[in-house]
Amino acid sequence: MQTIQEKQPGRLWATWLLGACSLLLVAAVVAAPEQVYEASGQGLKLWWSIVFPALLPFLMLSEMLIASGFVHGLGVLLAPLMRACFHLPGRSGWVIALGMTAGGQAAAEAARQLGGRDGLGERQVRLLAGTASFCNPMTIVLVIGAGFLHSPSTGYMLLLVHWITGMLAGMVSVRLFGTKEKAAQQGTQAAASSSGSGLHPSMLRALYAEMSAARQRDGRSFGRLLGETVSNAVQTLMLIGGFIIFFAVMTRLLNVYLTPQAPMLLWPALLEQHLGAHAAVRFFSDPRMQAAAIGAILGWGGMSGLMQIIAITKPADRGFSFAVTRFLHAGMSFLVMLLLWKPWQQLTSFAVPAYLELLPVREGTVDHSIDRLLTLAATPFALLIAILGVLLAASFMIRWRTRRSSR
Repeated sequence: MQTIQEKQPGRLWATWLLGACSLLLVAAVVAAPEQVYEASGQGLKLWWSIVFPALLPFLMLSEMLIASGFVHGLGVLLAPLMRACFHLPGRSGWVIALGMTAGGQAAAEAARQLGGRDGLGERQVRLLAGTASFCNPMTIVLVIGAGFLHSPSTGYMLLLVHWITGMLAGMVSVRLFGTKEKAAQQGTQAAASSSGSGLHPSMLRALYAEMSAARQRDGRSFGRLLGETVSNAVQTLMLIGGFIIFFAVMTRLLNVYLTPQAPMLLWPALLEQHLGAHAAVRFFSDPRMQAAAIGAILGWGGMSGLMQIIAITKPADRGFSFAVTRFLHAGMSFLVMLLLWKPWQQLTSFAVPAYLELLPVREGTVDHSIDRLLTLAATPFALLIAILGVLLAASFMIRWRTRRSSR
């Protein structure tokens, strides 16, 4: 009778390798406690001051809107756009809009919820999470643009390039790893039956039917929904915080022990996007190279972001398709930033950002007075509404062109 070692020698070697790496990590922590303490404090500060307040309201909002049926109704309207560009059901448009405004972790959680409750295929959940994996826009504009680079206009350029190249990378990834037939079969019947160019009664009936069916399938009272929403959001944020702190420590230890002579940009850029962006500003003196490197780092998202998405969605391919999407996003962002740098600088040379007086930045931090906090908190929600409006307009345009060409 064969033993487990004979049947699965690969797993045995992986177990031994993981154990050896864990022992080395423990030894490194014991040998440099001061470095570890400083790095973990840096990661904790990053999570508590930026990630936690930025993601908590969106994680709660996403689960409540999915449970209420709003996302399913929105899917009826977004179905033409999502099927034409991404070969995905219409309700996945909410996940992409959420990723563009709240970040990839919130989008991955929303994709997981849709997959668990509404029967999205595992492949569709993977592709959706990879396509919607964006960096939080407030982090790009305020922290990186105004704080690290001291140039809000560069922050806006990074944000636009990040969005555009992310959508392009998602389209390429869908065609590499997805199948049009499966996505089309899982599209809602309401979306298929409402191919007109406007909100006529048949579409409104389909929208109401989708919302009602989704709400009945969920079946939770408002009190229970609110309690479970808070609990799930905090649990997801604790998971994200653990990854951020762990990779902050790993970055410091690798710089100290493994590659002390290597550029300080290497490990932060590979492991954690916030630390990588800060390291790119210090490593490059040319503003153009700073912006291009940051664009690539944000597109890649770091091993920390990759592991967070894998931990949330638990893909069967262990994140391979997601990693390919991130590589495509990083490469596209780097090239587009280099190409558009001079035209953007000429375009914005006479522009003065209106919010500079409202949100003054000193040494990479934002002055947190009450009125500034209220303005900052309202901005992402306004941005979410604007993005949904653009996606709906594009969907109606595709619907109108499809109906016109079919005549």
